Amino acid sequence: AYPHKILTGRRDKMPTLRQTNGLSGFPKRAESEYDCFGAGHSSTSISAGLGMAVGRDLKGRKNHVIAVIGDGAMTAGQAFEAMNNAGYLDSDMIVILNDNKQVSLPTASLDGPIPPVGALSSALSRLQSSRPLRELREVAK
Repeated sequence: AYPHKILTGRRDKMPTLRQTNGLSGFPKRAESEYDCFGAGHSSTSISAGLGMAVGRDLKGRKNHVIAVIGDGAMTAGQAFEAMNNAGYLDSDMIVILNDNKQVSLPTASLDGPIPPVGALSSALSRLQSSRPLRELREVAK
C-alpha cells in the first residue's frame, strides 16, 4: 500500500505512517478517495484487482487494472489463490511484484549461495532473464 499512498498524493504524510492520527498501513476508504476498498492484510491487492477486472469486463469497459504486491505479501495463500483464479479466468490485468528483498522468498536467494527452489522462483527467474524484460530495462534507463 505504500507505493499506492505515495502515488495518490500522500508522500508528505508518509512520516506519520502507522502513528496515531497518521496514515494507515493499509488502504483505508476514509483516508483517500483513491482507496476504493479497505484492507487489514497485505495480500489483498491481486484479488481486489481481479474483482475490479471482472467488473470492468462485465461493464464492457477497456480500462487497465494494475495490482502491486510486495514480496512479503506474495507469501500469503490469498495472493496465490488470486493469481490462479486470474489465470483461470484469463483476466486482462497486470501484477507488479515489488521485490525489495525484505522477506525470505526464493527470489531473495538469487544473489546468494543457496539456489532458489519452487515454481514461483523458476517463473520469476525466466522472466528476469527474458529478452522482452531486458529490452524494457534498457528503454527505462
